[in-house]
Amino acid sequence: MLAALRELPASTFARAVPYALIASIPIGVPADLIDTPIFGRPVETRPIDYVIWVIASALIGLVFAIRLPETHRDEEEQSNVRTAWSGFASFLAVGCPVCNQAVVALLGTGGALSWWAPIQPIVGLMAIGLIVWALRKRLATYSLTACPLPA
Repeated sequence: MLAALRELPASTFARAVPYALIASIPIGVPADLIDTPIFGRPVETRPIDYVIWVIASALIGLVFAIRLPETHRDEEEQSNVRTAWSGFASFLAVGCPVCNQAVVALLGTGGALSWWAPIQPIVGLMAIGLIVWALRKRLATYSLTACPLPA
């Protein structure tokens, strides 16, 4: 996969930066990793929250920056859906455990802190794994379309 990333044109990485910044907003603002007056967080952030947030945002930006030709729009759409779901999983991984209404409804506040909070880093690693999978699929399709087949 690293070899395929090295073969990408430099413009892809330049396009990835704004995509990553855009991806970081819907993950970071509601999770209160980006401090705003709109959202608060009663539970302190952990360093792993920032690590997962940055890695997930960067990988999401890279997936969206790799453009496929018109003939492979279906593969691109599937990859975009995987990437969007992984962004949502990243948000769940870095969000405040007691601010997630679904978790509090299922487990209560005590359960959110004692059960959900400890597994959030695992959810974050799974989200990053899903993004890497989408990136691998995108790179495989990209390399198939970028290199003509020998005659």
